[in-house]
Amino acid sequence: MCNTRVGSGEAPTFWNWHTAAGMKRKTVTWATTTIHEFKLGHNACSIPSTGGPSIGLVGPALASRTTQVDDRLSTPRPHNEQLLGPMQRIELLRDAGHSVEEIAHFCIATNQCRTERHETQQEYVAQMRQRHYETYVVRQQIMALEMERQRQLYLQMQQHQHQLQMQSSSSYPRSSTFYSTPYAAASQSPRYQYTSPSPEVQVLDNKRRRVSVEALLN
Repeated sequence: MCNTRVGSGEAPTFWNWHTAAGMKRKTVTWATTTIHEFKLGHNACSIPSTGGPSIGLVGPALASRTTQVDDRLSTPRPHNEQLLGPMQRIELLRDAGHSVEEIAHFCIATNQCRTERHETQQEYVAQMRQRHYETYVVRQQIMALEMERQRQLYLQMQQHQHQLQMQSSSSYPRSSTFYSTPYAAASQSPRYQYTSPSPEVQVLDNKRRRVSVEALLN
């Protein structure tokens, strides 16, 4: 199918999305539609998903006609696909004048091509899986190396902090005499010493108490 564009006839120009976003929108309309009709027959490029020979467009166009787009749009186009079974395709080739041997050869070639396509697809899937697996393994190795690097950095940081603490503790010693000396000196001063009463003073106090008690009784 060929289409004729109605417009200025200039070559298409491609812009980046920054420029295209600010440009004025333009529309393209089609005036006519050209339809070509082909003969249906054996085509090695049309490989069916099921068994049987392959059927497709054969030879040059048998007929061509050009119609207006409005006329064609007036009758909606059916979007159904015409699927022919294996026996229908065999009957179509028999009606086209092909012999049974030729149809059998077509079926063998079609099956071989379908098998090769399936094998190619399986090989491609296997290659893609292998590639994804290798990518996953490399990603895991990179993550393991990064985690080991982070662990080494953490250990080095802890060791450096420990060294700094040791240096600070050695530069500022905290001995027991630094804290006990002022309190010991204060306790040894006469101001904070406790003097116990002498025995003579205790005897005089007892005598005075006894005399005062006897005086009260008498």
